[in-house]
Amino acid sequence: MPMYSSLVSLTKKRIMMYKKMLWGVLVISSFSCKKTDTGSGTGSTTPFQPGLKLTVAKSVDMGGARTDLNPDTAYASAGNGLPKFTPLPAGWEDAIVSFYLPKGYMAVFAENSDGSGASSCYVAAQNPIKANLSTAVRRKVSFIRYIPVANPLKKGVASVDSNAVRLFSTSWYYGWSINRPSFGAQQFVPMTWGKGTATTDNVGYLQARSDVDHLLSFNEPDNASQSNIPIIDTAIARYKIMLQSGMRLGAPVTTQDQMSGAGKWGTNFMAAAQAQQLRVDFIPLHWYDWGNQTNNQATDSLTAEAVFGRFKTYVEKIHTAYPAQQLWVTEFNANPGRTSVVVHKYFMKLAADWMNATDYIERYSYFFPAAVPAVDAGGAITAAGSYWNSLASPVSFPANIE
Repeated sequence: MPMYSSLVSLTKKRIMMYKKMLWGVLVISSFSCKKTDTGSGTGSTTPFQPGLKLTVAKSVDMGGARTDLNPDTAYASAGNGLPKFTPLPAGWEDAIVSFYLPKGYMAVFAENSDGSGASSCYVAAQNPIKANLSTAVRRKVSFIRYIPVANPLKKGVASVDSNAVRLFSTSWYYGWSINRPSFGAQQFVPMTWGKGTATTDNVGYLQARSDVDHLLSFNEPDNASQSNIPIIDTAIARYKIMLQSGMRLGAPVTTQDQMSGAGKWGTNFMAAAQAQQLRVDFIPLHWYDWGNQTNNQATDSLTAEAVFGRFKTYVEKIHTAYPAQQLWVTEFNANPGRTSVVVHKYFMKLAADWMNATDYIERYSYFFPAAVPAVDAGGAITAAGSYWNSLASPVSFPANIE
């Protein structure tokens, strides 16, 4: 008992000593630390501590005043007249110099309150981004969209059949429309397809969805049987509307051989977009080896190799024309007139392996022709579809987009 009493007494003394020490630390801290203001952005001077929100600052390297912005929100200057927008915090329009973007998120900063003009899109796919804005938008930002972003595999699928989409082991798909669902981890990529879909109402619809982060624009506007937008100014005006979505936005996708070259539809669009400082985040392509359906070699494998050679030459030509742009090959095959499943499978493998290893190709999806369907009449996946499923693919974003 005496030993127990001594222990209790010693323990009480130690507790009192620790309390006094702790009180001393608290008193010193209350005089030596300044409060961090991350809401009003009027005077934060403490060292920046990264968080889980987009943080913007009024000085380089996250110095000076800072404020946090919420994800799944479209910010613009007050009174821009557009639906679904939250006003930028007071004092922050034309004031942002640097920012911190958490991993797994994307942010668009634009000069004009409708998302047009000089703009930059950042994707923190692999690591957080702490950076100073480019001089084009520094202290000019009137529009911000900050949303979560997925990092699907490069390989996807294009289909209007929801059952067929579910049969594919791809993590993204599109269906030439704006309002299809995502299926679990299989993310939908909307497309405005034609000019009639490029409306502010649909901008609001896309902003309300939490499962989409990329947007395809017009489908073959140079083709009278597709979206048929022969006047470039019309396409530009409607494209500007979709910039309000604040998503990564692709150029209109033309028919084969119309994306580059003097006088071509794609060339004229890209020139007009550049002249008006409209952001184009990636260029989609269509390729079908048109005119070569009977140009076959001695064996199926040699035919596929020849097809692949022409495909590779075409894609490299587009890259040469637009070296700063990422490419999506959203429709391609060995020619709809070729009925040999073996040729298509050989070509799939050659093309996928090359695109997987090509850093400027961000995504691709095979277009299964009627002669070589991916799914049979009974809704079961075919040999061609199964083969596409079996092909390996890396992620779309091996690195951040800055």
